Amino acid sequence: MKELITFKKQRELGEIITDTFKFLRLEYKPLFKALLRNAAIPFLILIGISAYYTGISTDFDMFSNDMFNAANIILPLIGLFIAVFFYYGILYGTILNFIKLYIKNQGDVDQDELKSLVRQDLGNLTGLTFLIAIMIFFGFMLCFFPGVYVAVPLSLTWAILVFQNQSVGDSISDSFRLVKDEWWITFATMFVLGLLMWVASFVFSLPALIYTITKGLTSAEQISQGDLSSMFDWVYILLNVLSSAVQYILAGIFAIAIAFIYFNLNEKKNQTGTFETIESIGSDND
Repeated sequence: MKELITFKKQRELGEIITDTFKFLRLEYKPLFKALLRNAAIPFLILIGISAYYTGISTDFDMFSNDMFNAANIILPLIGLFIAVFFYYGILYGTILNFIKLYIKNQGDVDQDELKSLVRQDLGNLTGLTFLIAIMIFFGFMLCFFPGVYVAVPLSLTWAILVFQNQSVGDSISDSFRLVKDEWWITFATMFVLGLLMWVASFVFSLPALIYTITKGLTSAEQISQGDLSSMFDWVYILLNVLSSAVQYILAGIFAIAIAFIYFNLNEKKNQTGTFETIESIGSDND
């Protein structure tokens, strides 16, 4: 019999992190299939733009050229931002709608229904991702702590939009109400998980770091003469792009954790899962 994970219940910090990886372990095959069907093309586009931007941003000969045009680097940067917003919108849409169907159908997820839900939410999720980035950016512009403060509730807005079928504006306002009086524990959970993701990302970025250091030592004479381009060859670009690709993939784990955090807070505030359980017991008795 298939082991099911109950999302709609209260959890401690450790349980949220443990169940995040447990869910990934149990459902990685259908989840990977879902991501392959929905997010593969946006992912490849993002990696392609990332590789191009890395290549031109390390081309110092281009910057020293009298014919250099700022648009040559600004336009790819804008393209990179758009690709990131689109990718994260479809990544979170796929994973959160996967969980939504998982809960609704007791562990069974119809891939065609999932694809339809992802397309339905894609515009709102992409726009929401853009608004979250803007709000967090201005929060950090004011000061470090306001940026952190708004980042915690805003991280839940994807889940609210998908699980409650809310609009973008209502998802943002509801996120602050949901986190009210639970900010510190929510922050601690996200911090611990973010730290784990950072360690994993750092491990995968080590090859690029080691190569850069080694290349710098072997090209010291050329660098001393002002030729910085000798450090950034196609191997450097490839390793950095692979490192970025891993980080984009690992972001999916955070999306799963966001679902657990959302249901934990929702259960504390609204006890939705408890009422549903009572109703199901009552209907079974009838």
